[in-house]
Amino acid sequence: MDVEDLDYHLVSTECLLDASSPSSPPAFLLPRPSSSSSSSSPLSLLCGPPHLHSPSGSSSTAPSDASSCFSTSDHFSYEVEALFRGDFLPPVAPKRLCLVCGDMASGFHYGVASCEACKAFFKRTIQGNMEYSCPVMNECEINKRRRKACQACRFQKCLQAGMMREGVRMDRVRGGRQKYKRRVEAGMASHPRVPHAACSIRNKVISHLLLTEPAPLAANQDESTNDGSLCTLLTLCDLLNRQLLVLIGWAKQIPGFSALSLVDQMSLLQSGWMEALLVGVAWRSQGAAGEELVFAKNLRLDESQCRLAGLSELYDALRHLTSRYRLMELSTEEVVTLKAMALANADVDPLDCPDSVQRFQDGLHEALQEYESSCREQHRAGRLLMSLPLLRETAERAVEVLLRTHRQRRLPLHRLLLEMLDAKV
Repeated sequence: MDVEDLDYHLVSTECLLDASSPSSPPAFLLPRPSSSSSSSSPLSLLCGPPHLHSPSGSSSTAPSDASSCFSTSDHFSYEVEALFRGDFLPPVAPKRLCLVCGDMASGFHYGVASCEACKAFFKRTIQGNMEYSCPVMNECEINKRRRKACQACRFQKCLQAGMMREGVRMDRVRGGRQKYKRRVEAGMASHPRVPHAACSIRNKVISHLLLTEPAPLAANQDESTNDGSLCTLLTLCDLLNRQLLVLIGWAKQIPGFSALSLVDQMSLLQSGWMEALLVGVAWRSQGAAGEELVFAKNLRLDESQCRLAGLSELYDALRHLTSRYRLMELSTEEVVTLKAMALANADVDPLDCPDSVQRFQDGLHEALQEYESSCREQHRAGRLLMSLPLLRETAERAVEVLLRTHRQRRLPLHRLLLEMLDAKV
């Protein structure tokens, strides 16, 4: 779904991620400008009590005109339904910019995120074996407005950004398969890099998933108590809640997802959100020292910390999943595709429109097969799909542990996180 197609205001993701006070109004909620005939205005949700739920509290559910459309679960609150309907906007992953001129990037071209103009300029230069000279000091500023002012400095900036000469076909045939390794952007540099066959990202689905992959969030360290294990739990749950919001915004950008009915979008997210988040945790934890679990760059938990916080079962399950992925030597392309397939693979019954969901699943499956056949191994796609049951089992264990900890330690949870956990039980 393009943001231009949305009929409501955009919310600054930065403002959301900086909102660390648990008692403040939910910053991710912003009502649409259009008026509603419903007796329960979405705006009233902003003035309600804090959206943290204790085990002894009860969650009130506001009436909804569309409640008959969302029959997935009776306990799913009005504001969560509204979040999926679009009455409220979850944070949308920031657009990537061209590393050469700063214009909006259209994809990964010749190894880096770049716009169509710089992609075409680099291709013409290499194919034509052109040589440029700067009339000044080879220090011309290259930006969106002045990128045509100096070809020599523009070409040098293409090379400095990481564009690969060997990625350009010299026979000028469209659609050829270049053989080179995509450079990892700074935003993805926190992920472990593993050796794999060099190839170009011609696959539009995977290229789009790479382009829209959100940057990892940092944890907001909780300082409300001196209890170290409780601080760990509160920090982790706050991080999961914010990651969940970002995941909802990202899901809407998966090719084919926005074409599903709103009921099926909600159902898939209810069923597969934890799996998608745990793919990221396992991926980030592959290169961690001391077998830590890397929930965020500034939230790394080892076995003893997890045991003190009552998360031993979660630690064991996630380390097993991490080891499985480490043996497979996943690439970044496979990770973003696996995240999308974790949502698409949700076992939801009944579906509102099974044929549409099947087409959505087939599109991701075909993209993975195409990538693996051209870049990796012939049967690798099948082995990746066979890891999905372990991922689901790990997600179920995580949900059980978090809900048990919530009840036993009277751990307050954000309403969205609590209801999404309940939806998976």
